[in-house]
Amino acid sequence: MNEEHDPNEEYYEEEELQGSSLPDWLTSTPYWMISTALHVIVLLIFGTVVVMQVEDKKEERRTVIRKEFKPPEYDPTKKRDIERKPEILKDQKKNPVLKLNPEKVKTTPKGSDEKNLTNKELLNRSVNDAFGMTGAGAGAYGNRFGKGSLTREGGSEATESAVLAALKWLERHQHPDGHWSSNGFYRPTGCENETGDGFPGYDVGVTALAMLAYLGFGHTHETGEYREFQVVMKKAMEWMLSQQIKSDDPKIDGLYGLPGESIDEWVYSHSIATMAMAELLLMSRDRLKLRKSVESSVRWCMRSQNPGYGWKYGYLVGANDTSVTGWMVLALKTAKACSDLRHIKIKGKEYDQHFEWALKWFDSCTMKSTGICGYEDSGDQGSSLTGSYPDNEIYPYSKRLSCMTAVSVLCRLFAGQGKRSEDIKQGVSVLMDELPTWRKRQGKRLSKINMYYWYYASYAMFQFGDSKWAQWNKAMIEALVPTQIVGTCSDGSWDPIGEWGIAGGRVYSTAIGAMTLEVYYRFTRTGS
Repeated sequence: MNEEHDPNEEYYEEEELQGSSLPDWLTSTPYWMISTALHVIVLLIFGTVVVMQVEDKKEERRTVIRKEFKPPEYDPTKKRDIERKPEILKDQKKNPVLKLNPEKVKTTPKGSDEKNLTNKELLNRSVNDAFGMTGAGAGAYGNRFGKGSLTREGGSEATESAVLAALKWLERHQHPDGHWSSNGFYRPTGCENETGDGFPGYDVGVTALAMLAYLGFGHTHETGEYREFQVVMKKAMEWMLSQQIKSDDPKIDGLYGLPGESIDEWVYSHSIATMAMAELLLMSRDRLKLRKSVESSVRWCMRSQNPGYGWKYGYLVGANDTSVTGWMVLALKTAKACSDLRHIKIKGKEYDQHFEWALKWFDSCTMKSTGICGYEDSGDQGSSLTGSYPDNEIYPYSKRLSCMTAVSVLCRLFAGQGKRSEDIKQGVSVLMDELPTWRKRQGKRLSKINMYYWYYASYAMFQFGDSKWAQWNKAMIEALVPTQIVGTCSDGSWDPIGEWGIAGGRVYSTAIGAMTLEVYYRFTRTGS
């Protein structure tokens, strides 16, 4: 039976509408269309409220992050020295440098996870590749800005202030196209007479060191709390990419920069650049811009190694030296982490042979009776700068003892060699006999300044740990932090003193000084 409308109801409804003040178009519109329109409006309003609530929540979350990870403020007028009483170490009123109890130093820092993807191994489950994590993705730090391990491992607000000042100096002295120069570095207006030029020909190398210093402070071309440092890294990355060679000749394909006509050490520049670009890929995960470049540079490193040994100045040259081999090991170590995360298309097992050969080289050039590692032979004096430079003016008296030993100890530890091994214990003993001291040459008393040695040895001693690391760390801070220049155009830099300071100039000294003071959080500590 069909339902019929009540006539009275229909009349009432019609009378009510006639007596209303609604416009004619509305009174003539069917009720179902009006109902549909009202529902649409309600849904739109509800959707807008939901979107606004989501946006409010997102904005609130961003605000919390900024408060939680507020970067330290830089004050160029504030003296950076170890006598400061920073807030970060309230419980250490007498000494801002954290004293380590050797019995409480753990082989794996707090917060590390054995399942952490960045705690990879390089060689047959024996080579450590312990990169930490940051809020911005995979990086070489135990925590964002290193605060997670900074004070626990012996750093302080003073060391962080020194790193920040160095990065500010590097920012001011970056060329507009993105690179830094060993000779003729960029001077901002008013600083045209600033001193500190090194030799020409090392621009790729010092640019890579500067990039590593920014990476060590948690900055890539896309991430980092200081937006100006992101800009610095973007320009540096683009310049480095523009320097890479694409060729059918395997001897040069993938190199960052052509082999130098006047210098042999261009291999140093390529290995350090490979390490910097691989670390940038590891942190940023920007495979679109970096994957092919890093793959090509790593392939060159692999091809150029002398079968069964290490590297020197060239492509399969037959000769080897510990210094170049050390940088190559660090470059391949970083690249291996990229491979493990599938950022580059090089299988992890492809690295095994190269690390085995490098370790064979370190064994061959280490004097078994003392643990001293030589440059080209066991216990030799090492390399010397080309030209006439009296030994007593630029070479520290520890030249015969320490630098290459520091390289070998660090690489052995990263290769998984146990801390109780005789090679490691002897090498550490050599390093502890040559603690960092900023002592310039005075009369017949030779200099003790060697920032290249301090960089490698600081990372090696950190990996070794225990009370020896605490003793080394105290000496390293006393050597570096008070001697950083405060005020003037060179604020934040270190004077280029010593053999490699003369070659690399103020850019080199400042970058490697900052990298040394980032030791607390760049790599996590290896196993026992």
